[in-house]
Formats: sequence, C-alpha cells, structure tokens
Amino acid sequence: MKKPPRKRKPSASKAPAQTQVKVPPPRNLTPALCDQLRRDMMKACLAVAETHGLTVEGGDLADIDLRHSFEISFRVGIPQEDGAIYSPDKAMFEVLAPHFGLEPSDYGRTFRSKDELFRIVAINPNRPKYPVSAERVSDGRGFKFPAENVVMYLQHSGA
Repeated sequence: MKKPPRKRKPSASKAPAQTQVKVPPPRNLTPALCDQLRRDMMKACLAVAETHGLTVEGGDLADIDLRHSFEISFRVGIPQEDGAIYSPDKAMFEVLAPHFGLEPSDYGRTFRSKDELFRIVAINPNRPKYPVSAERVSDGRGFKFPAENVVMYLQHSGA
C-alpha cells in the first residue's frame, strides 16, 4: 500500500535578523559599573517620562551585592509647580514636623549620627518614641530616630 504524498507547509518568510549585538553579562558588579547602570537607567526613565509630560525622581542604588545584583528605584509622577513630584511622606512631614520640634523644611535634610550620614524621609506619629524615619545615605537603609535626637543632630550639623 502506497503512502499518500506529504503536504509541504509553506515556509514562513524569515524576518531580517536584527543587528543588535548581545553583550555578555559581567562576571561581577563593580561600584563603577553600578553607577554607570544607574546613570543609563535614569537617562532612559527621564526620556520615557518626558514623552508623557511626567517627572522622574530617585535612581538611588540600594542593597548592592557586588557579586550579583543591586536595587534601584525611581518615582514617576505629575510635576508640581516647583517641578518636584507630590510626596505623601513629605506632605505628612510638613504637617507633623512642628509637633516634634522640627521645621517643615527639615524634610530631606541630612544629619550625622555616629559618623554616618542620614537623610530625613518621614515622620510616623504612631511611633511616639522613634517617630522620625531616616535613610542612611551610603546605602539607603532605613532607620528610626527619636525626634529630640534629630533636632540636636540638625543643630550640630549647621547645614
């Protein structure tokens, strides 16, 4: 018994090969490479946001593991009159700061504690003992401080 002839499938037309060269991954991340990646990603985010009339903030590196990975975060939003993005943490800070002996303008200020630099990022009134949230500038790690200590650190910083 003879087999019927097989039907050939029409060959799909091949798309032209893209000339994009894939770069092999690095063996390790270096501080310089992490910083270059941060700059490149910020540039790309700014370009995308600009096409939509938005603003980008952030781009800070955190949790850097030079052997494998790092974290980077961006905040995208509608620009306010001053060009900044609306921040609920900043708005809450500005309202609550006087109740803790701070100035509304202290949001984002830096201070030194035990030879490390910290940036004020929030106030949480539900933590009366440690209401001020700050991030260590070197790595973005969060810490809680008593308000009176932060007031003292800011006075000594002279900034």
